[in-house]
Amino acid sequence: MDPSSMAQMLMSADRAPLDNLLKTQRIQLSAEKEAYSQIKGKLQALQDAIKGLNKDGGLSSQSASFSAEGYASATVKSGAANADYQLYVKQLAQADQYSLALNENWAVPAQGTLAITVDGEVLSLDLSALDPASGITGLRDAINQAADNNGVQASLVRSNGQTHLMLTGSRTGASQAMTVTLSGGNGDAAFNELQNAITNKTRLSASQDAVVELGGAGGLQLTSATNTFDGQIDGLSLTVTKAHARDAAGNYTDAPLGLSVATDQAAIGESMKGIVDAYNGLLTEVQKYTQSKEGSSAVLAGDSMARGVLGRLRGTLSNPPAGFSLAELGITTDRHGKLSLDTAAMAKLQENKPGALEGAFTGSNGLLTRLEADLKPYLDRNGTLVQRDRSLQSGLDRIADRQEALDSRMNKVYQRYLAQFTRMQTLAQQMQQTMTMF
Repeated sequence: MDPSSMAQMLMSADRAPLDNLLKTQRIQLSAEKEAYSQIKGKLQALQDAIKGLNKDGGLSSQSASFSAEGYASATVKSGAANADYQLYVKQLAQADQYSLALNENWAVPAQGTLAITVDGEVLSLDLSALDPASGITGLRDAINQAADNNGVQASLVRSNGQTHLMLTGSRTGASQAMTVTLSGGNGDAAFNELQNAITNKTRLSASQDAVVELGGAGGLQLTSATNTFDGQIDGLSLTVTKAHARDAAGNYTDAPLGLSVATDQAAIGESMKGIVDAYNGLLTEVQKYTQSKEGSSAVLAGDSMARGVLGRLRGTLSNPPAGFSLAELGITTDRHGKLSLDTAAMAKLQENKPGALEGAFTGSNGLLTRLEADLKPYLDRNGTLVQRDRSLQSGLDRIADRQEALDSRMNKVYQRYLAQFTRMQTLAQQMQQTMTMF
């Protein structure tokens, strides 16, 4: 007889019912915790879809389209009117650019001040502070690294035995014209060569505003220092990328560019589809955890909270804003409660009653406004689902404590059984020894 094995066998028999009870409770609470975690994720997905609709312009989302590509792009903002425009891009905005031709072995003058002025801002360079041997490369670097650099970028281009110092403005617009002057020299050869290069500089690009003629040739003229017209047309940011061609007489050779601002039905439909899909995902998840199948009980079969969430949302959906049916708003339901989206019905309502769709969904008493309010008590920082998760976790913690206490108590039971069987074994051995003496 092995005392250890006998003690282990009896102790295991004692603890088996308690172990099974704790295991069953742990499995159930863990399953409920996971179920509510999944349901919470679906609720958050629905909440995010509703918020995303409002963030993306909601049901008043608009888009801009052009009759030809390559001339312009546009971004529609709040306040834009659905309208059609005709326009010509007369010219693009440009920055000033000059080329100064110098010999490759030109040395920096011992004296002199180089001044580059752009829109009243002056970059002043004391040439005596430069290493004469640094030459044209040193002049380029000094311009680019000057503390008072006013947006002028210097670079070098080599052609036909000469090195050209390229001076390019970083800002476009007619007000950004560049002037280059040289003063204070002693008349040495290096100074004179630089002076000659400035006097005979080549203007490769003249600073100018972008110009658009709205309404066709000779129409309303819009100007911008950059190639983006932001604010000239309410709610529309227009960026031009190519000017229209003109003949020698200055007449446009192509048809004007058509610009149409309209309700973006595709974007609205996609946003609403995201909401419908999120709701159906929630419906499937709740049914998965609350509807029992033959031979097995659902994890949350007896829990009213999950059904309560869905019931609250269904109640809101069954009560559309006054004057509308759910189908008129582009949403239908089947016998299982699943939603479907009818974008044609939505477009029809927007066409017949501009603004009605947005009011019905996102107004103060709109359908989506009330759905979002339904979700809030469950998803708040200390909302119902957070409290339920804490409660389930507390239950799991208590089970872990009971398991630890059971392990401690069963160890004492094992020690007691072990002591008893060890004494019995000792007595048996003593009796056996006594019997062998006779």
